[in-house]
Amino acid sequence: MTRSQVLQALMQELAARRGELLSRHTFVQVGGEADWLVTIRDSDTLIAAVRAAHCAGEPLAVLGAGSNVLIRDGGIRGVVLKNESKGCRQLGEGRVEVESGARFAALARSTARAGLGGLEWAAGIPGAIGGGLPTNAGAYGSDLSDVLVSVKTISPEGEIAEHRADALGLRYRDSEFRGGRLAGHIATSLTLQLRPSDAYASLAEIDRVESLRKANAPTGPSLGSTFKNPAAEYRTAGKLIEDAGLKGARIGAAQVSDLHANYILNVDVARARAIHFLALIEQIQDSVERYAGLRLEPEIAVIGEEAPIG
Repeated sequence: MTRSQVLQALMQELAARRGELLSRHTFVQVGGEADWLVTIRDSDTLIAAVRAAHCAGEPLAVLGAGSNVLIRDGGIRGVVLKNESKGCRQLGEGRVEVESGARFAALARSTARAGLGGLEWAAGIPGAIGGGLPTNAGAYGSDLSDVLVSVKTISPEGEIAEHRADALGLRYRDSEFRGGRLAGHIATSLTLQLRPSDAYASLAEIDRVESLRKANAPTGPSLGSTFKNPAAEYRTAGKLIEDAGLKGARIGAAQVSDLHANYILNVDVARARAIHFLALIEQIQDSVERYAGLRLEPEIAVIGEEAPIG
């Protein structure tokens, strides 16, 4: 069999969709086509899909909930895995093992109902826990490193490993998964250490967190929190963007939110393209650099290829 025939056979076995528009799978609702899109329902299928892509010599990308990611208009070559693996099991003494496609908000509520606290802060995060791992996702003074014990991963070559949390280089919006020794490795499951808690108190805290988010974060299609907060600056990225006079700034369908300036909204889904968002991101960086003498670093991941010219 040729490599193309091997790939087609493997993708058929995994019920992959060809030429799927990735704008259907991201919060911001932009992005070109995937050559192949495989929906993953459990960690075993995730492992099988990674190994299939490696066997066929195809590049591989992973999407969780599709938050905090911008996919270029040319789409993604090779195989894209849509991670919907959401299994969770208790290991005893407050420890839980959760598959990497589990959504933060749902996990926070389910563990709270089980009398386990420690994830209340995550109730307002829209993404998947595996997607939040590379950036050590956090909110309201807490982050994933506070509860993470270990991570099981699969390498691009299909090798399984387990890593202790203290070996992952977890820091503010960064880790070894972003350009470090684990770049390209995919989390299959995470083990968390939670604490006994009163279910009603934890659920009340989750309600409070969700109310805060609704009051301060825009609704509708967006990139979410677009830039990291600068370490050597007392103002947040959002405040710097606001002080630079960029609230409401717009290029095409991309617009800086009037409610929270670190959010870039999609205000015209039918005409939106990734190039609008990339251009506005660069405008924000240039304007803040002129105003404050520092260049904002994106928190979001930008992936995929530029659309062909012509």
